[in-house]
Amino acid sequence: MNFEQIETFLAVVNGGTISSAADSLYVSQSTISTRIMQLENELGVKLFLRQQGHRNVELTSHGEMFVPIANEWITLFRETMTLKAEPDSRKLAIASVDAVNNYTFTELYRKFVRQYPDIRLELNTHHSNEIHKLVENKTADIGFVYSSASYPSLISVPVYRELMYLVCRRDSSYHEDIACSELDIRNEVFLNWGPDYKRWHDAHWSPFQSPFITVNTGSMLQHYLDDPEHWAVAPKSVIQAIHKERDLVCHTIKDGPSPRICYKITHRYPVPTRASAIRQFEKEMQDFVQNDSSICIYEDWMSGTNIFHE
Repeated sequence: MNFEQIETFLAVVNGGTISSAADSLYVSQSTISTRIMQLENELGVKLFLRQQGHRNVELTSHGEMFVPIANEWITLFRETMTLKAEPDSRKLAIASVDAVNNYTFTELYRKFVRQYPDIRLELNTHHSNEIHKLVENKTADIGFVYSSASYPSLISVPVYRELMYLVCRRDSSYHEDIACSELDIRNEVFLNWGPDYKRWHDAHWSPFQSPFITVNTGSMLQHYLDDPEHWAVAPKSVIQAIHKERDLVCHTIKDGPSPRICYKITHRYPVPTRASAIRQFEKEMQDFVQNDSSICIYEDWMSGTNIFHE
């Protein structure tokens, strides 16, 4: 079993026909057929159903089971080739939610790549449930999420918390310690910050009422806070990043949502070649959380004071 055979198998699966696979790989159809037969002989199973007069191919049950194996095989092969091309470099893959990647940890990432030039940092943004799966299958080495989930193979550790604030234009009539009953959902720029936040939100506004607009990233909030009546709820790190662009301010909320907890998740048995890079990043992350003023450390969470006012 070799790279060409696996590549050919996936080309047939993705293209749906022998001819499309041949076109994509720039080889003849007979070459495609030969490679598939060789692969089937080595595996001892049939991967495709062969029907006379049908151009489209159909996977057998063994073929369907082999697809994820083939994809993983190709990934591992390419990583092996990368090792050969860059023998002195190490890779560290981090998967985080939008707010962590685009706001809270941007300076940490910059500092880390400068301090450890031999480590190739790979950053990807996903939703929390996707990140758990990426770390579980070792596609990502470290994940940062806002929801803790129980996976036997994962270790979840809280890293920091941050309070949630009302954010609005400076000329809005909204005020400090505002009650939820004073906020009209029809003027809300809504972003679902997670299950706990959604439960809090549904307790104060009917889930059957629609907000002014719904967005799915923190960076989008600022574009719709262009009216004095519009409002949103966001964590400190996001507000600090966007408030200058639109002359925004924030206020505490009476009976507001619980502070958001950011969890670091890692695999119990990480890829051995990345273990040292993981430890180095964890050390830098810990220093960053302890020393950087933009992170909401415990005293800031409990103080209830505004970040910026008049």
